[in-house]
Amino acid sequence: MNSVHLIGRLATDVEVKEVNGGSKVSSFILAVDRNAEEADFFRIKAWNSQAEAAGDHLGKGRRIAVEGSLRQDVYEKDGEERKAVSVVARRLEYL
Repeated sequence: MNSVHLIGRLATDVEVKEVNGGSKVSSFILAVDRNAEEADFFRIKAWNSQAEAAGDHLGKGRRIAVEGSLRQDVYEKDGEERKAVSVVARRLEYL
């Protein structure tokens, strides 16, 4: 099972891009409080209609709940293969 549930605040504004022949993807960083002094930061991605809605309704500081799954992305930077884990949202709830 690959399931993630997070509640936090957007640490960045939402960036929406068009990829692969018209699909839309949004990306932002979610800050989730670990305790009163520390937080963990997660890259969240949403696709198509959720991507558009996130771009229209979310901004830095907004509190949301995210339900999704973990995905490992592999990409190349400066000639080296890199890996990064992100959360692919199945559901975004505006709190």
